[in-house]
Amino acid sequence: MISKSNASLNPGTVAAIKAKRALQVAQAIVLDIQSNAREIGDRLPQEEDMLARYEVARATLREALRFLELQGVIHLQLGRGGGPVVSRPQTRDFASSLSLILQFMDTDLRALLELREAIAPDMAARAAERATNADLAALSDCYAQLERDSETAAFEETNRRFHDLLGWASGNPTFGLLTSALHLLTRDMAVELGYSAQERANQLRCLARILSAVRLCDSDAARRHMERLVKGSSEYLAERSPELVAQKVQWGEVA
Repeated sequence: MISKSNASLNPGTVAAIKAKRALQVAQAIVLDIQSNAREIGDRLPQEEDMLARYEVARATLREALRFLELQGVIHLQLGRGGGPVVSRPQTRDFASSLSLILQFMDTDLRALLELREAIAPDMAARAAERATNADLAALSDCYAQLERDSETAAFEETNRRFHDLLGWASGNPTFGLLTSALHLLTRDMAVELGYSAQERANQLRCLARILSAVRLCDSDAARRHMERLVKGSSEYLAERSPELVAQKVQWGEVA
C-alpha cells in the first residue's frame, strides 16, 4: 500500500519502494520458517493470516512469496487447500542465480576452469581429512561406475558426479554447493566436446590416486593429485577446443 508521503513520488521510485518492502517481507518469512522449525512440506499460514502478521498489502505479500519461490525456499500449491509450502533450495536454484550474475559480468568458461583449479585441490584435501564411511562408500561405488562407463557417453556425467561427491565429502557444504553448481553451469557448454580415450584413461588414473589418498586420510597427496588432475584437464580443454573455453556463460534453465 502506498502511503500519503509517497503519493508525490514518481512511478519508478514508488516501484523501488514496493520491491524493497517485498524483499523485507520475504526475509521476515524466512526468519519465521526457521524460528518455527518448519520442515519441508509444511504449509505456511493462510494468506489472510500472513497479511495481518506482516502488515502489508496483498500485492506486496504475493511478490515476496514469488521471490521465495524463485529461490526454491517455497513452492506454491494450486487448487483448494493450496498455498505456500516449505521447500529446500537446491543446487540448481543457486546455479541459476549465479549464471545470471556471471552473464552480466561477461564471464567465460576459462574463468570457471580457473576457479575449479583454485578450489578443487583444497576440496580434495578436506575430503581426505573429513570423509565419512558413507562418503567413502559412495565415492568407491561412483569410481567403479566410472570404470564401467569409460568407453561410453556416460563417462563425463559420472565423472562430474564423482567430483560432486568429493565436494560434499569435504565436510564443508560450500565446497559441495560450488562444485555441483559449476558442473551444472558447464554441462551444456561441454556437451559437444567429450574426452578422448587417452584422456579418459588419464582421468581414471588420477581419480584412483585421489580416492586412495582420501581413503588413507592423506590430505597432502589428495591435494597434489587433484591439482595435477584439474590443471591437466584445463590444459586439455584449452588445447582441444579453445573456442569452447572462450564461450560465455548464459543464463538459462539449469537442469
